[in-house]
Amino acid sequence: MKNNTKKFLKAGLVMCIAALFIGTSAVAITINPEKIAFASTKKTANLTNPTRDEVELKYYDEANLDQVIGLSGGTPPYIWKSAIRLTQDEMAPYADWNLTKVNVAFSADNGQAEIDVQIFIYDKGTSSTKPGAVIVSDTTAHLDTTGVTTIPLTTPVDLAGHEEIWVAVQWTQTEAGPGVYYAWLDTLSGPHVTDKSDFCNLGSGWTQLHIALPSADGRWGIGAIVEGAGLAELSIGNIKGPMGIKADVSNIGANVANNLEWSIAVTGGILKKVDKSNTGTAATLAAGASTPISLGTFIGFGKISIVITAKAQNALEVSATKSAFLLGPFVLSIK
Repeated sequence: MKNNTKKFLKAGLVMCIAALFIGTSAVAITINPEKIAFASTKKTANLTNPTRDEVELKYYDEANLDQVIGLSGGTPPYIWKSAIRLTQDEMAPYADWNLTKVNVAFSADNGQAEIDVQIFIYDKGTSSTKPGAVIVSDTTAHLDTTGVTTIPLTTPVDLAGHEEIWVAVQWTQTEAGPGVYYAWLDTLSGPHVTDKSDFCNLGSGWTQLHIALPSADGRWGIGAIVEGAGLAELSIGNIKGPMGIKADVSNIGANVANNLEWSIAVTGGILKKVDKSNTGTAATLAAGASTPISLGTFIGFGKISIVITAKAQNALEVSATKSAFLLGPFVLSIK
């Protein structure tokens, strides 16, 4: 795993909206108008147990954290939550891993030099916009350094049995706004990830920041660090004809790949008449091993596109795209 240290330049806008805070005090969500710079170091290797891997599941990019959010109005302390939602789209390769740490991006340079936070991990809710029951909430931390802080969970969460999880940071802002900002947001990687990247709760229920504050459309600086025995790593090679398509799926990683799935799809030809595919599975693929895959003979004429994909329960999907020329049953000039 790589250890990357990056420096970032931050900028924001001044925008606010009125909202209810714990049902009584009127507060405003505000964005820092000033340019901020900070550096952060991210470790993705498990230094305490080198036989296991760590992966951060997140929507933000550290280099693109460009706005900091705070509350104003009413009487502090203001207690509120920011959160991200992780589904099987993000969690599937890590089904038997544990959530052990949470990364939180905090700015100490904008009116709130230090802050208390509490980490909440929620189970799946009844909809995509509201979490379910609290799984754990026994982790607290005191932040006083600008950057991304890694907070170890007091009680790790086994991902097995959880179809999705919400990772929330409860902030206790003690300084009165306006002019107080601290929770980092990435608006440069793109807009919010639908129903996933920018949830917030000011005490009266969950909403999404881009709805409450359209000028702040992005992704919270929150990441879930999961730890496990390590992923398998797949590759696709030895793609050839001439009768049908043949290839090899290899496990080039150090761990067994579980529940391998592969597909071969061929399209194109004169008048787009060629549309053939085949799929297959394997219960396991040992580290260092390969398995042959194929699509049987088909007939046509003209240029074709070949797309081969492979994935496993504990391996990220890989793909290979080739072009070739189809002359009757012969697949020629694959490149």
